[in-house]
Amino acid sequence: MIRYVMKNYIKLMCRSSMNIILIVVAPIILIAVLSSAFSSLMASYEEAESFGAGYRVLEENMMTPYIDALKEACEENDISLIEYPEGDVEDVMRSNGLAGFVEFNEDSYTIYKSSEHETEGQILEYMMSSFERNIEIGMTGAVTGQQIPETELNITEHDFMPAVDATDYYGIVEIVYFLWCAIVCVAGIVNNEKKFKIIQKLRVAGLSETKIYLSKFIPTAAVVSLGILIAAVTSSLLFGIHWGSIPLSVLIVFLSVTAAVSMGLMFYTIFDNIVATIMVTFAIVWICGFYGGSFETYLFSSHPEFIKELSPIYYCNRALIELSVQGSSDYAVKGIAILTVMTLVTSAIAILAGRLRKRGSAC
Repeated sequence: MIRYVMKNYIKLMCRSSMNIILIVVAPIILIAVLSSAFSSLMASYEEAESFGAGYRVLEENMMTPYIDALKEACEENDISLIEYPEGDVEDVMRSNGLAGFVEFNEDSYTIYKSSEHETEGQILEYMMSSFERNIEIGMTGAVTGQQIPETELNITEHDFMPAVDATDYYGIVEIVYFLWCAIVCVAGIVNNEKKFKIIQKLRVAGLSETKIYLSKFIPTAAVVSLGILIAAVTSSLLFGIHWGSIPLSVLIVFLSVTAAVSMGLMFYTIFDNIVATIMVTFAIVWICGFYGGSFETYLFSSHPEFIKELSPIYYCNRALIELSVQGSSDYAVKGIAILTVMTLVTSAIAILAGRLRKRGSAC
């Protein structure tokens, strides 16, 4: 009996064009839109190559006697510092493709930076600031007669997550977001079941609440998993999305599907109303997605970490993204544990609620 019910569920869900749109088509469209919209925001930093800069001495100051040394220091840092004694600064920069320009005045100097070469302009600014500081230290040492030790740079390397581009990020998190709306795939079927009192007939036929629950849970999880798999593979081929550690990523996505389906069925069993179920589910998924990085990336969001960790979607997103860019994630085990517990607990509540409703109907 239960196999017959499950077979009908799968057949009806696969025939639904709405399910195909929600689980397969919609994620691909949203991935294309968001990855394009946020591509510049999430573009990884590229190290500046050698570049040119100009200078001009309007009036002598403490730095001008050391210009030759400054030019040598710039050359060592891939900066070509060339003198341009005449002409409007902006015109000189534009015509010669300069990233920056330095004007030496009586008591100071002025740095002009090109808006098209912001990184290079910041490098030039830092270079000038460091050189000025070295001159001041040298002058202080000459006055006091103290020997100034050579300046050493202490460099410490820190572990950090490699950059992730917008295509990979949204190509993964939107797949996760849409699978959490899994209850919609079975909405029409359970609504008709209620209309034609199918559940009462199954109970009369001797099916337990556990079997009735599994007759919905297993086919829904199977169809949603298949649809999400098609969406993930298609988007990966179209946009070149990189999924890391495929077996582990598949496991996390599958457990997300089971958690999403069990949560939706729990709400339906409690409310006994598919409209209320969808509204509550969508509200929870949207809030969890908001704090979990489905819209604003969790890497850039300013929400406190403890709030993010209240969202199961956050664990899924972070684990999958970290697996994509670095091949491992401390959140993978946490995510698997949370999703497994969530599936078991919500399934138990759904079965218990079904039994209580059965007793109420019998009375």
